[in-house]
This record gives sequence, structure tokens and C-alpha cells, in this order.
Amino acid sequence: MKQEERDELLIKIVKGQEELFKRQEKTDVIINKILQNQDKLFKGQEELFKGQEDLSNNQKEMKEELTRLGNTVAKIEYEHGTKIDLILDVLTGHGQRLEEYSRRFEKDEKIIEMQGYKIFGIEQKNKT
Repeated sequence: MKQEERDELLIKIVKGQEELFKRQEKTDVIINKILQNQDKLFKGQEELFKGQEDLSNNQKEMKEELTRLGNTVAKIEYEHGTKIDLILDVLTGHGQRLEEYSRRFEKDEKIIEMQGYKIFGIEQKNKT
């Protein structure tokens, strides 16, 4: 091989090496960007997992609160139902008493009316 051919070959090798170094630098930049993005991804995943854990805890708290609220509502319904039943019993009793008083009143009115006729008859008899 001649010196000229060797020189040309050496120039090609050097140019190829330069090109290889340039591409290696670009590759290094890309790898660094990938690593940075991967770090961001891991941080995002950690935030997501924490958010899921918070959501799960909040759901548990909501279930407990709903259970307490349901128990309170059931207690209120029972207490008010009992009171309403008691009020209805009292009203029914008053209604029955009123009916009884009405019957007595009608009976007393008839007696008074009859007594009035008797008194009128006696007065008419005494006048004659």
C-alpha cells in the first residue's frame, strides 16, 4: 500500500472517528434527557401513588361518616316515630272522649227538653 493510500485511509478513519464522537455527544444528550424525563416520571408516579393512598383514606373516612350519619338518622326516625305514635294515640283518645261527651250532651239536652215540657205542662196546669 502506498503512502497516499494510507494517508487517505487515515483521513477517512479520523473523519469517521470525528463523526462517531459527534454522534456519541448527541446520544449522550438524548440519554441525559431520557434520564431527566425518567426522574420526572418516577416523581409523578410517587405523587400518583400518594394521591391514591389519600383517596383511599378519604373513602374510608367517608364510609365511616356515612355509617355514623345513617345510625343517627335511624335513631331520629325511631324516636320521632315513637313520638308520632304517641301523639296519634292521644288524638284518638281525645276524639273518642269528644264523641262520648257529644252523646252525653245530646242525652242531657233531651232530658232538659223533656223537663222543660214537664215544667211547661205543670205551669199550664197551675194556671187553670
